[in-house]
Amino acid sequence: MKRVALVTGGTRGIGLGIARHLAADGFDVVVNGRRPESDVADALESIRSRGAEAMYARCNIADGDGRVEMIESIRERFGRLDVLVNNAGVAPEERVDMLEMSEKSYDRVMG
Repeated sequence: MKRVALVTGGTRGIGLGIARHLAADGFDVVVNGRRPESDVADALESIRSRGAEAMYARCNIADGDGRVEMIESIRERFGRLDVLVNNAGVAPEERVDMLEMSEKSYDRVMG
């Protein structure tokens, strides 16, 4: 049975690169994001082209209920989860030095 990896924020950028490498290394891969699945079809296909089964789990990982539902859907589909790559993140409201960042912007990034 193949190992299964979840890459949060895995539909573009560094996360997608990680997901592609995991697929090439023999993992089935779940990628998480907030966009509609139709917007990530090319990313899923690029994972599948490396021999992996790919699943999209749409949710905001800052939402506890969403995380629970995501993990349940992974268990239903694959029966397991072996690796978690916590890649998802958001940019601050303003690109400033951390010491100049507003509390609201800091809380957004940390949340």
